[in-house]
Amino acid sequence: MTAPLLQVQDLTVAFSARDALPQRVVHGISFDLFAGQTLALVGESGCGKSVTELTLMGLLPEAHSTGHVLLGSTDILHTTPRQRRQRGGPALAMVFQDPMSALNPVLTIGSQLV
Repeated sequence: MTAPLLQVQDLTVAFSARDALPQRVVHGISFDLFAGQTLALVGESGCGKSVTELTLMGLLPEAHSTGHVLLGSTDILHTTPRQRRQRGGPALAMVFQDPMSALNPVLTIGSQLV
């Protein structure tokens, strides 16, 4: 069996509020993504889907994240922003929640995702 392209192991994400203890918004999520697979994070509003994806992309610098996010053999959760861009930039992508600002309506979705 081949190794997963992306492994998320026990990812926990918390935010600190002023004068309060950090509040966990994602607790212990784990999954593997293999070549040729499609993975969907599904859940009710506010369950942490977007926070999980933004954490994987390194777009939540104010969050406190623990666990491991292995892209190949590199744990990108514990790299500098520059290292994460170099390693994850060519391999990771995200379509943001507002499709009107993220996608071009003139092009097909397939061409934009590729």
